[in-house]
Amino acid sequence: MAAKIKEAELADFLKRIASRSFHVTPLPEGTPALERLMALVLQETGSYPVAARAVKALKENFINWNEVRVARAFEVSDVLSAAGIGDANSRGELVQEYLRRVFGMQNHLDLDWLLDASSERRELLLQALQVVPMHARFVLDIDAIDEDDEDDPGIPVTQAMKRFFGRLGWGSSNPKESDIRAVIEPNCQGDNLYPNFLSLSVLTMLLPVTKPKVCAKAEALGKIYKYRASMDGAEVTALLEECGFPYPLIDAGSKKPAKKAKAKKTTKAAPKKKTAKKAAKKVTKKTAKKVIKKKVTKKKSASK
Repeated sequence: MAAKIKEAELADFLKRIASRSFHVTPLPEGTPALERLMALVLQETGSYPVAARAVKALKENFINWNEVRVARAFEVSDVLSAAGIGDANSRGELVQEYLRRVFGMQNHLDLDWLLDASSERRELLLQALQVVPMHARFVLDIDAIDEDDEDDPGIPVTQAMKRFFGRLGWGSSNPKESDIRAVIEPNCQGDNLYPNFLSLSVLTMLLPVTKPKVCAKAEALGKIYKYRASMDGAEVTALLEECGFPYPLIDAGSKKPAKKAKAKKTTKAAPKKKTAKKAAKKVTKKTAKKVIKKKVTKKKSASK
């Protein structure tokens, strides 16, 4: 059974849940996985370009990442502050905590194996680190795609994605991977790859694995989809927060502009013409004055 949701309908839904947090730039060639993941850790739910700039500043001011790991806290925060990175103290503490945890787990800081590993193995590391934002795992999924490998399926369609489509009624209760791809892939081309794939994938994490009798989260997401064209931005935000979605929306709090009512055409009333009656009244008044004057004159002449 083909997916019930259409390509354009999914595109409209994705616009309502769009967040600048998902505007992650493609992986620059030669970037170590340690640095890519570090930028995502520093980003949290904020701006990725700012986080990438923080990583660049640290890399340029320390000999290697182990030096950052063992440096004094103020040395790290001073570099970030000098680079114009906001909240330098807490970000400095976070990057050192990240490096210490990576080193503590494997006794070295090389993470390049991440991009060759399965998504399940990557997930084990990310969960163990405990400082990685929700969307990081999906960034690494896209980074790991090998376009030169004919056997690489490309955009991953996980069991969570299938569950999501089924619960929202976007397909059968157990939709086929090919049906889901037919709807997702057209919406994940070019500059839309990271933003749209990340936002949709994060939503799949919000639904419980075991289907409850009444799934409040699925109902909330279904409501956003149903009223995607008219729902107030603040209401979309509130429904997503109820589901545990931590990312700020681009159109949060905005309202769809109400259609302006067509102004009724008003025609100016033509100036009323002086009626004969009104003109007659004026004549009558003048005539009356003349008559009174004549009477007074006659009385005076008679008295003489």
